[in-house]
Amino acid sequence: MRETRRYLGLELAGAKNRKTALAVLEYYPKEEKIFLLDIHERIASHEERGGDEVLLELIREQGEIEALGVNVPLELPPCITCARKTCSLQGRCSVAAVRWMRQITQKARRSRNKQVRPIEFTPYTQRPIELWVRYEVLPQLPDWARFDIDETFGGNKAPLAARMHFLKRHLAGTRLLEAWPKLTIARLALPLELNKRLVTTYRHLEQGSHSREQILETLAERRSIFIYEKDLRKLSHSLPAFDAFICAYTALLAGNGGCVKAPAGFPGSTGWVEYPKEA
Repeated sequence: MRETRRYLGLELAGAKNRKTALAVLEYYPKEEKIFLLDIHERIASHEERGGDEVLLELIREQGEIEALGVNVPLELPPCITCARKTCSLQGRCSVAAVRWMRQITQKARRSRNKQVRPIEFTPYTQRPIELWVRYEVLPQLPDWARFDIDETFGGNKAPLAARMHFLKRHLAGTRLLEAWPKLTIARLALPLELNKRLVTTYRHLEQGSHSREQILETLAERRSIFIYEKDLRKLSHSLPAFDAFICAYTALLAGNGGCVKAPAGFPGSTGWVEYPKEA
């Protein structure tokens, strides 16, 4: 067993803005302690180097890593990658991923759980994981911990999914794990005894900084995470930096058996999102 393991977290934004952030965690398995080594903010183009080149170089500078947690889709919707010459539409499609999406939507329509509100699925903008979280994960959370799901090819995520699709070609050999910071926080809310106010305000423009600071202090105390005071302030004042840290922590959890496994029969080739177990 190596003495330490390094995990990265990437909050990916558009290549032409300065909101991309990268967090670096060092884990000591023997002591079961975690250290935030660094947090890189505002990763963008520099002089004659483009934003993608700067980001890839920064990731490579971190040396050998166990995994990189990423906040954007690592796979594309099944219809986007489909190579069939004819399409039978989602109601009759025999592609495994689309068939699975149809079945879970039908199951949701039959459910008596009032928290489940089935809607028409679109396999050219959505992936199976988004339906899984909508129908199987979110209904188990307190209503104040639930959130709207951004579709892979929805207006907010599509450009980032395209950028990540490009970056993956240059990260061969790196273990990439998809993480949703909103989902990780929602799943940690009860085990960490985070109150409703913290969970509902940590992304707000005005109240968010104080709420993020309290969440980080709770995580540091309960999960043996050491964060320098200057880095705590940086994470608290910057939502992209905070999300990068949560992505790194989620990747660390996944690497140590702390995340939920995909259910039997799930079309794994379409992408899975790592999120914490209940305890």
